[in-house]
Amino acid sequence: MNQMNATATIMNVDHDLGSLRGVDLNLLAAFDALAEAGSVTRAAELAGVTQSAMSHTLRRLRELLDDPLLVRGHGRMVLTPRAEALRGPLRAALGDMARAITTRPDFDASTSTRAFRLVGPDLFDVLALPPLLRRLGQEAPGVSVVVLPMPANLPASLEAGDIDLAISPVQLNEEPFDRRTEPGPDLQRRTLLRDKMRCFVRRGHPGIAARGRMTLTAFTKAAHVLVSPSGAGQGLVDRVLAAQNTTRRIAVRVPQFSTALAIVAETDLVLTAPSALGAVATAEAALVSLTPPVKLPEHAVAMVWHPRFSEDRGHQWFRGLVATVSGEMSPGTVRSRQS
Repeated sequence: MNQMNATATIMNVDHDLGSLRGVDLNLLAAFDALAEAGSVTRAAELAGVTQSAMSHTLRRLRELLDDPLLVRGHGRMVLTPRAEALRGPLRAALGDMARAITTRPDFDASTSTRAFRLVGPDLFDVLALPPLLRRLGQEAPGVSVVVLPMPANLPASLEAGDIDLAISPVQLNEEPFDRRTEPGPDLQRRTLLRDKMRCFVRRGHPGIAARGRMTLTAFTKAAHVLVSPSGAGQGLVDRVLAAQNTTRRIAVRVPQFSTALAIVAETDLVLTAPSALGAVATAEAALVSLTPPVKLPEHAVAMVWHPRFSEDRGHQWFRGLVATVSGEMSPGTVRSRQS
């Protein structure tokens, strides 16, 4: 029964809104001025138009409502019963519209129970989520974070609001690490931090030279693990090597950095990844971090969102918090900025 009532209400609202289609809503504001002033001349002054324009508007209102609305009385124009009946509801409706247009929903982090949804690489989750949650505990104890897997269509998920923010590593020349997760040109992006690439291998790896480095020959002959959320496509290193007419062998592709580290610690595979991974890898005494034997471009980590949420107060607050936490993650981090 409740569902039937709700359906009937929606149908009634749709019918009511349908009756307004084709109606110039400026006429309603003009009617309010005429009803308030009781004079075409005075209503024109209130509306900031000429008397001729207001007279024309009154004619249109009379045609629209099939009623004279204002008629001559003793010393002034008086409202007809139809106009009197319309005056209160229309003024209330105009007031509601004005408030809806001029009022922005506020956001109080200290009392909010909003949940923000994130997607991104697990390395960012490991490094950023602990300090982010500590800040939430201090500033917004009711706010929660939901970490989701990368969707099939990231721009569509961001536009729909299914995801609030996506964390995306990109090269400083704006080329994505993984083209299959490229956020797209219609999204907003803000740089969070910058980083360089390092090679991670197990201690005692046969490809490490006596001076604790890896030659390009050893690098290209070694088997590699590639972190690829999509599981397909070339990695950054492969594109750089291809430009130098050489290649490497990818022995395994995994979606997460944590999995890649576990593999490297127990095999002779090489992992080339952001240097920030060292903050996680230091717990593994068996791992060594090396300068790559091929020049790799620096990269940036950015947060991405849909512009329809740019002015949302809660979204603005959360983006600012993520930017602040990201800027404090490591000494080499550059404070976030618009890009």
